[in-house]
Amino acid sequence: MSKYIDLMRFLRESHQVAIELTYKEIEEIIGSNLPPSAYDNAQAWWSNSRSHTQANAWLDAGYETDSVSESYKDEVILFVKVD
Repeated sequence: MSKYIDLMRFLRESHQVAIELTYKEIEEIIGSNLPPSAYDNAQAWWSNSRSHTQANAWLDAGYETDSVSESYKDEVILFVKVD
């Protein structure tokens, strides 16, 4: 089972059109730290590619990432519901 299953559950249960989460909030949801690549290579790591295990969590929940913060100060991801 993927370590991101709790993120999938959180998104599925939200029913919001758009959800903005900080990296810290995501780490609290999954109960674990995100890997360094989520910070260091954010655009690729947070992409909506099914070849990435973590992306399957939000894609299976019916969301895509829409924007990824480039600033370590902000560290925010916007998930948007897909029609």
